[in-house]
Amino acid sequence: MDIILKEIVAIIKEETQNINKKIYGTTFLEILKEKILNRQDQINLKNLKMQNSNIVLEENINVLEKNLFFKLSFYQNPKSILKFKLDKYFLLIVFKEPVKIDILNQKTQKYISISLKPFMGITLSKGTVCNFNLPKNSLVMQLEYDETDFDIENQKDVTI
Repeated sequence: MDIILKEIVAIIKEETQNINKKIYGTTFLEILKEKILNRQDQINLKNLKMQNSNIVLEENINVLEKNLFFKLSFYQNPKSILKFKLDKYFLLIVFKEPVKIDILNQKTQKYISISLKPFMGITLSKGTVCNFNLPKNSLVMQLEYDETDFDIENQKDVTI
């Protein structure tokens, strides 16, 4: 599982450097999601050995003033996370077993259900309330993006 973690982190670092630094928030995560999924052939899941326990591997990634918190989780037993409020921009990619997500509609106060099959992902903005239903033997990647305020505009006056 450590090998898969290193493969995905390397892809994230490389692709983050290729994304325009003026792009941020869910747009940044959506672009990164597509780039990770396009390179899924480089993630070797065939050598994944099933463990007899839940495994959570975490790593902080700092690339080009972007602070990313990466988490790769294998759940041997089903797990439900209820009424989870996101405090950062959030990307979830499913690698193994379908995952069900219920997202709270703030206006109607009703949940909208989404099912993600393997090698599908979703980006969510901060402040979103959702439920995660992770089945037995699921492998998911979570990437949280803590947006720091920095000025990307050229401050010098270059008038002639």
